[in-house]
Amino acid sequence: MADKIESTLEINAPVSDVYDYWATLENLPSFMTNVEEVRSTGSNDAGEPMTHWSVKGPFGKSIEFDARTTRNESNEAIAWNSTGGDLETSGQVVFEEVTPNRTRLKVQMKYWDVPAGKLGEAASKITGGPKTILEQDLRNFKDIMEGTATAEEVQQRKSAAPLHTAGVVGFLTSGVGLATVGGGLLLWLLLRGGGGKGGDDVRKITGSKRGIRFTIEL
Repeated sequence: MADKIESTLEINAPVSDVYDYWATLENLPSFMTNVEEVRSTGSNDAGEPMTHWSVKGPFGKSIEFDARTTRNESNEAIAWNSTGGDLETSGQVVFEEVTPNRTRLKVQMKYWDVPAGKLGEAASKITGGPKTILEQDLRNFKDIMEGTATAEEVQQRKSAAPLHTAGVVGFLTSGVGLATVGGGLLLWLLLRGGGGKGGDDVRKITGSKRGIRFTIEL
């Protein structure tokens, strides 16, 4: 079953400017946190524009796939489908003119294959998942279009997916977490987390299991 994410925001810029910047797909890495490169590769037999994507995956893995543009209507919409590679995905961006100087942007994305399998899925949950990343990317795009930040400044921003203790506990209690750090350590962590004294003390645990090093702060 496909996972679906959606997000909407309004940008104080003419719809033609917003569309033109997004339609130049080589611009996407300037505001999308995990997109490393998008390059045009010509057209397929049906005459649809083709692109090759390279994106950051879980645990530093680089994910690559090809995509075809299935819809491109000036100042209205852009849609795509992947055609092969490490990730199966599709989506569309709809541009709506609110006023001559204000645009509503609606983004919808679907993806089927989770990179790195169950481990990648668990890591995605820890970091807030694709929706959190998409919302950050759209805020970055809004800042560029409204002139409150340059593309260079946006690229220097940290990801909006911090590693929270609740996320760590959720990961540890999953099957992947148990296999990674072991049930004994998990029980010890939960007991320390629930029975410790209040205050601002930070407890840090470091170690390794099955070749994976970890550091946890509680």
